[in-house]
Amino acid sequence: MSEVKKLVDISIDDIEPVEVSELEKRRVKQHVLGRKKRRKPYQAIAAAAVIVIGAGIAGSFAAPSLATQIPIIQNIMSYFTEEDSYNENFAKVAADISQTQTSNGVSVMVEDAVFDGSSITVSYAIQTDKDLGENPYLKNPLEVKGSDGMGGSGRIEKINSSTYVGTEKITPHFNGKTPNSLAVRWEPKAFVNMETNESVKGDWKFAFNVRSLENQKEVVNQTVSAHGVSVVIQSLETNDLSTIIHYGRFIDDKAILEKWPDVSVEIKTAVDDLGNSYKVDSNGGISRDNGISFDDSSTIKSVDRRAKSLTVVPVIYFSKGSGEGLDTKEMDPIQIELK
Repeated sequence: MSEVKKLVDISIDDIEPVEVSELEKRRVKQHVLGRKKRRKPYQAIAAAAVIVIGAGIAGSFAAPSLATQIPIIQNIMSYFTEEDSYNENFAKVAADISQTQTSNGVSVMVEDAVFDGSSITVSYAIQTDKDLGENPYLKNPLEVKGSDGMGGSGRIEKINSSTYVGTEKITPHFNGKTPNSLAVRWEPKAFVNMETNESVKGDWKFAFNVRSLENQKEVVNQTVSAHGVSVVIQSLETNDLSTIIHYGRFIDDKAILEKWPDVSVEIKTAVDDLGNSYKVDSNGGISRDNGISFDDSSTIKSVDRRAKSLTVVPVIYFSKGSGEGLDTKEMDPIQIELK
């Protein structure tokens, strides 16, 4: 059986998409309108009986050369690498995907992917003579076999009149141990012009597997409580790309959910004892008890090996939903001793 046929025959669990919360929609809108270089056109989630907060099989698999389909585009992630961002070493550890498909006059090429044991990050390019605007977004995110929920974010940048580069970061959640290898399927379905809301549809269908990077895990189990909410930094996992901060959020007083039905926590600041400040990228979280508790994670670039401690600051977001009210509270810093 050819490798193409193997991809065509891959079976993946159906994942039913659900709407993100109004809180997340407002955060995305602020990113899109406020900071051009940090656009997050959408935050998508899919779940079955859980709450999740964010973060090519039927068509032709012919893969024309990169020079023919999307010339001059290499090292796509370099367009999105910002100072102190987790993807600084992306090119050094990424798995080569190199799948290209053309549909409805639009060529899409998936270049690389990295799975750091928590999130999968994919780089891709689009070539088209159709107007997608300055910052289009995807109609449909990636899907991961076996996950029961996903949080994700994506960015697309226009680099010339016919070429766009994009990156998608997806954090799948599993009811049990996270596998060492992910089976990923991506059917974009359409790219949407944010300015006009017009869609360019197509039948692009990609499928590939990505193995996890090797992680070093450090158990932390440090807690901070404030405003009726407790946050436990559970562990750190470090690899050649990133350090993942795993933490849990717990509602100590269930009455809080009557006033604020949507409560989330993000790590907003991370600084080591050497003075290095790390840009924090939230992966969202998942709840299996109607929002009383969440399992969350955030990603930063790999912590400096010389550092002896990392201090993080959690921030609580209280929301009434539907744009009716929002309050934020910063919690006390948590200093994590590094081994």
